[in-house]
Amino acid sequence: MALEVGERELASLLAGDIEEAERLAFDRGKLMEEAWQMRESDKVSQLRDKLLRLQTLQGQLTSEARRLHETLRNDLKKAKKENERLSGYRSNVVATPMASRFVDKLS
Repeated sequence: MALEVGERELASLLAGDIEEAERLAFDRGKLMEEAWQMRESDKVSQLRDKLLRLQTLQGQLTSEARRLHETLRNDLKKAKKENERLSGYRSNVVATPMASRFVDKLS
């Protein structure tokens, strides 16, 4: 069960649905805790195999989360540079009125 939740979590991360991935991560953690509490000595080898598969899945989740973090960091850097660039233009641009504020008395 935790494996399926973990796979859905990975799919959510890949799709960019961070909120859903977070919810699924909490669900997966609860399921793993429950499984650990209910472990039986005769099924230890099955539990071990599932834990190894979960470990592999956790590695995939971690690498995807790092990739998303790096992408977000780069996007924020680009936005900051663009904002600085536009601020430079703003300080050099002076608005000139289309007409004088004084009325020409000759016309």
